[in-house]
Formats: sequence, C-alpha cells, structure tokens
Amino acid sequence: MTVHPARETTAVPAAALARLARTRAEPEDLALLLRGLHSRRLVLLKSLLTRLDRDPGAIPAPARALFERHWRLLERTEARHPDAVRDTLDYPAVGNWLARTLAAEDGPALARGLGRLGAVAAAAALRAGGGFGVTLPAHDGRITLPGIGTLAVRAPTARLTAGARTARLTAGGHRAGPVLLLAGGRVTGAGPGWRGLRRLPGTAGAAVRLDDLDPYRAPPEGVGRAALPPAPRAETRHQPWARRWRGALALLRATDPGRAAEAAALVRCLVPLARTGPHGHRPKVSATFRAAPGAVLTTLPDTAADLAAVLVHETQHSKLSVLHDLLPLHRPAPAAAYRVPWRSDLRPLAGVLQGAYAHLALADFWTRAAAGTALPPAARGEARIRGDSYRRQVAATLPLLLESSELTTTGQEFTEGMRVHLASLEAAPGDA
Repeated sequence: MTVHPARETTAVPAAALARLARTRAEPEDLALLLRGLHSRRLVLLKSLLTRLDRDPGAIPAPARALFERHWRLLERTEARHPDAVRDTLDYPAVGNWLARTLAAEDGPALARGLGRLGAVAAAAALRAGGGFGVTLPAHDGRITLPGIGTLAVRAPTARLTAGARTARLTAGGHRAGPVLLLAGGRVTGAGPGWRGLRRLPGTAGAAVRLDDLDPYRAPPEGVGRAALPPAPRAETRHQPWARRWRGALALLRATDPGRAAEAAALVRCLVPLARTGPHGHRPKVSATFRAAPGAVLTTLPDTAADLAAVLVHETQHSKLSVLHDLLPLHRPAPAAAYRVPWRSDLRPLAGVLQGAYAHLALADFWTRAAAGTALPPAARGEARIRGDSYRRQVAATLPLLLESSELTTTGQEFTEGMRVHLASLEAAPGDA
C-alpha cells in the first residue's frame, strides 16, 4: 500500500483553529479533522512496514510472508475502492490495534499483532465488493472484522473466499458455517458462529455501531481509575443503548444542531463498559483514547440527557487529539503537576488542556439548553446549574494553561481562543 507524503500532512487554516478553540466546528473543520485522522493511520501503517524492512528477522519468515500477502490485498483494494479502505482503516479499534502492535516486542507478540492486518484487509475488501480469497489467523477462536463482526473458528487459520455477493469461511477443508452477505458496501452475516456489530438508530450516512465484540475496542488495562473492562456481548442489551442514543440525538438536534452534527460526523462507535468495577463499585465512566478517536467508551448513562453530555464531552477529546497530531499544542511533558477542579489527583498539562476543552464545550452546551425551549422548565433550571458549574471550572483552569511554558505558540493561541469563548458565555449566557 502506497503512502504518499502529500497525504501525510493536513494544513490547519487559522480560521479553523479559531473555530475549534471555541469548541464549535463547521463542516469544513470536521472534514479537515477526518482527513487528519486518516493521514495519521497511513503514517502508522507505513511505520509497521518500515519496522519490518529495517529488521526482517523481527518475526518468523512464515509470519512475514502472511503479512505481505495481507498487505497486497489492502493495496489491491485501495487501488479500486479507496473509500472502503479509508472507512476500515479509520475505524477506532484499528487505531488501537496499530498502537499496540507498534509497541509490541519483536517475536511472537509482534507476529500476533501483525496477523490482525489480514482481518483489516479482508474487512476493506468485503466492503469494496468483488472476488478475493485470503487466509486469516484466528485469535482465541475468532476472526474479528473491524466494524463488521466476528467469525468463530475452530482452527488456527481459516480461508475467507468472497464472490460478488457472498463470502464463505473454510477451515481444515470444511466450511466453518457462517455466510457473509455483501450489498452496497454493507456486510451482514448469517449462520452458526457469526456475531455482527449492532447499529444504533437515527444517523444518516455511516451508521454508528455498538461495539461489544472487537478485542481492540478498549485498552487491556481497563478504563478510568476503576479500571473498568469493556462489557462483553452477553452483558450488553441493545435496546437500552438504542433508546438512550435516539433520545440523546433528539436532544442535541433540538438544543444545539452544531453539536449534533459533530457527533454524527466524528462518532463511529459506542463501546459499552462493565458497570461493576473492583470491589463491587458501580462508577459512571466515559472515555476517549488518543489512539482511537471516534470511539466513545462509557457505562450505560442513566438518561438520554446524560448520554448527550457524554457525546459532547468525548467528541471534544476526539477533536483535540486529532488537532494535536496535526498541529502540536503542547510539548511532551508527562509529569503530573497541575491540580484541576474536576479531579482529586494531579494532572499533566495534556490532561488539563483536554479536560478544560471538554468542560468548555459542556458549559456552552448546557448554557444553550438552558436558554432554549427544547427542555421543560425544570430541566432548563438544571441545565443552567450545570452550565454555571462548568464555566467556573474552566475559569479556574485556564490561567494554569495560559501561564504554562509547556504550550506551544499555537497552543497559547488556541487556549486564548478558549478564554475568549468562555468570556462570551459569562457575558451573555442566553445568547452564546
């Protein structure tokens, strides 16, 4: 697969930077962020190939030969259907896979990670349509097609053979059971051993998925201070998530169409988290990870309004992560040295900036909700309280950022834009 230098850089116009500092993105800004995300994926893919080229002995020869066959399938698919490859590479779990594989040690760990490329290439080729055949390694008895679903396999490897409208899996010379159906870029499945990702209602274009299957959907160490693991399919009921999702979108569209458009453009999947952590605790947790923008990892929110707030909050993390990759806002400094109103522990500057940015967006969102008529009067009063609380938290935090020597010049400009937007909310909360 060819990675062109021109596709690895995405310029950020000053006007876009200013709009993003106000936490509000126009359609062209969202398109810019999506291009930046894809460029980052291409660079990481190229890094895998470069690592193997520099050290051919990093993995055994058979694993290297399999990787090269998978790479060629991805190349052929991109040549005739680049959108299918882009859609697959940009799926959040693929970002987590790339990050973990690049960090893996030479030998079996790296070979196992590289084996996932076959499933990525197969998912893209299935979306593109047309005939192909590929041998895929199974992990823990399954082959996972990112953004599509999983196939149960009772062998170390299986052969996926696709025609114009269907694809079948064979293992050990026998058909493994499920049949995949291909139509208009959408892949569905039927038969024993197949589990497909479920879609969430109410979004036009690319569907948002409830991802409770992909082994790379969450970090292995868990999420948050409670170290919550991702919830497995057996513990994830679709109906409550679909109901919250539909209600959250309706609330966003009624109170703040711009926020609804951001969520529709940037969110690719919700990843349910287990509700019970260590020692029986049942915390409310949500998160987004830099390696996987577009994935919202969360426990099931109590209400649609709570999920709307989670979407606003986590979408800002995705935006800021991609923007920082395009245009660094701060220098590397992992030491935790700052205290913020929303956490009891010390935070590094990157965490302070991420938190302040997300809280500024929540202040904006709840201020608009309080000033509008989409909510009943009691709910508008609660929204006003939430907006005031978030404004105070951001007001207490911005001086830490603006006085820090860790921000780049662009980061200082960006944070100053945040300060100006906060001032507008404080001056005219009903007409932000």
